[in-house]
Amino acid sequence: MGVVRVTRKRQITLPKEVCDRLNIAPGDYVRVCVEDGRVIVEKVFGLEELAGVLNPGYRVRGLAEELDKERRYGERR
Repeated sequence: MGVVRVTRKRQITLPKEVCDRLNIAPGDYVRVCVEDGRVIVEKVFGLEELAGVLNPGYRVRGLAEELDKERRYGERR
């Protein structure tokens, strides 16, 4: 794919070709791990991207707030 340089802050820039192939956009999260002496970078899917996998049509906008509200309601009972 290419060679990238590590900065003083131990940062790298992913080449555009890598981002395009993995569908990584600015603001996305990636998981970085080491396996057999190699650095592995994998895209981490967010809640919005996973929505509907198990329950098609289930809305996720405001889901965290709704769950938090239900948790607080349960604590008051």
